[in-house]
Amino acid sequence: MVEFRSRLLSSLAVVLSLAAFVAVGTAPAVSTPVSVDTGQPSDLPAAVDLNRVADKANHKLRRSGFAWAAIRTDSGLKVRGMVLSEEDRRTVLGMVKAHLPDLEVEDRLEITRGAPPKEHWLGAVSFALQQLSHLKRGSVRLSNVALRIEGEARSASDYDEVRKALTSSLPTGLKLAADKVRPPMTDPFIFSATLSPTSLTLSGSVPSEMTRKRLKELSRQLFARPTFDDQLQLASGAPTDWDEAVDAALRALGRLDSGKVALSGIALTIEGIAPDEGTAVAVSYQLKRDLPPVFSTSEAITWKQANVAPGEGDDIVSRIKAIVHTGSLPKAGADARP
Repeated sequence: MVEFRSRLLSSLAVVLSLAAFVAVGTAPAVSTPVSVDTGQPSDLPAAVDLNRVADKANHKLRRSGFAWAAIRTDSGLKVRGMVLSEEDRRTVLGMVKAHLPDLEVEDRLEITRGAPPKEHWLGAVSFALQQLSHLKRGSVRLSNVALRIEGEARSASDYDEVRKALTSSLPTGLKLAADKVRPPMTDPFIFSATLSPTSLTLSGSVPSEMTRKRLKELSRQLFARPTFDDQLQLASGAPTDWDEAVDAALRALGRLDSGKVALSGIALTIEGIAPDEGTAVAVSYQLKRDLPPVFSTSEAITWKQANVAPGEGDDIVSRIKAIVHTGSLPKAGADARP
């Protein structure tokens, strides 16, 4: 009689026919390799290959890929999944220490078989950890040498570094399976546009690269200025209907000779100089009409006064009176007063 024991299988069926030995079981976790303990070697016939038994039990695990992951949270770093050997475990943990030296590490790595080419896999792990160092929180996951990355960048410059790495410098053999990296969160979400007679400057936050390009195109349509300065940085946290609010703000600013619009969360302020009083009133009306209902406005718009020389106003009034009384204009320099 054969006694078969397994610490890791939650269900087990054993079939022994002459020298053929088959073990079928279900592992409790995909990341856990199967290990078989048969007691004393003399319990089984010499023809039984226990390595083959373990390989068959692990086959289901390997079908889903040689899985590895590093997960960064506010409290530390969890490293889990598969490594090929104890030496590789030490190498991976050394990479973790090099890229993320200040984090407390929880090691849940398991030694198993079936890894991709060692050099490619270790290169992929190092690259993934380097990108994770730019995230405030998030994860990197490898299935063989296919990378999935998600999380929030620590800063705008960190976000740029990750974008650059993912689009231009993947290690040999590594494929990008998913990219869900977000710009850093900012609250309140601030945007401003400053208009002078010679320039337009956009600064603050913008939610995506596509939105940045769209705002630049809109600005070129609305403002005929020789200098355009884009100081926008990518960030998360834009309020609902933010794009619509910024469009309305820029269109209002486009009617002024100079000025500034600023958005802080859902509060918009506009100040500047209009060419005349009618335009100033129209800009105020336009903003109230075009802004999404959730946004509030504060306005400080003045306008240019007519350029009248001292005494010229009195002269105009006297000439008008002359026309009323005589029906004709007085000669230049004549006293038109009755």
